[in-house]
Amino acid sequence: MDFIQIVFVAMLLFSIVSIFLSIPGNFIVFLNTLFYGIATDFYNLSFSFFLIVFIVAVSVEFLEYLIIAFGARKYGASKLGVVAAIAGGIGGSISGFFFSPVLGAIIGGFVGVMLGTMAIELIRGKAVRDAMYATYGALLGRVGGLSIKAIGTVTLVVIVANKIFF
Repeated sequence: MDFIQIVFVAMLLFSIVSIFLSIPGNFIVFLNTLFYGIATDFYNLSFSFFLIVFIVAVSVEFLEYLIIAFGARKYGASKLGVVAAIAGGIGGSISGFFFSPVLGAIIGGFVGVMLGTMAIELIRGKAVRDAMYATYGALLGRVGGLSIKAIGTVTLVVIVANKIFF
């Protein structure tokens, strides 16, 4: 393997790890594939392949947030509670990253979802029990969304690696 392929494989592996850090790993796969295409004069890569990779990347990222919203709303969170869950998850991952780059970001993401939803629901005047129920839904949505994102990213990495190396 030459240097370009080594960097390409390293970035593909990083994209899988990045999904737990609230970094959009699917876009890293797309950009990595685009840079690889530029570096190799788009040998064996077509425009339709890039378009498919981009559509899948956007779809998986959108689906993650949709699942968080669905889980939170299903368990009684308000629309503002859903926004707080998503923002709290992103903010918690970023702040947790500074304490411990991987584990802190994962834990921070979950804590951020819970604190964001709980705080907004309590501020909006819900009873503690109802706010906890909405928080539980947001947490389930986070787990489901992260699972779908992990599956989507690994699938995208396998498809891209298969197209380039085999």
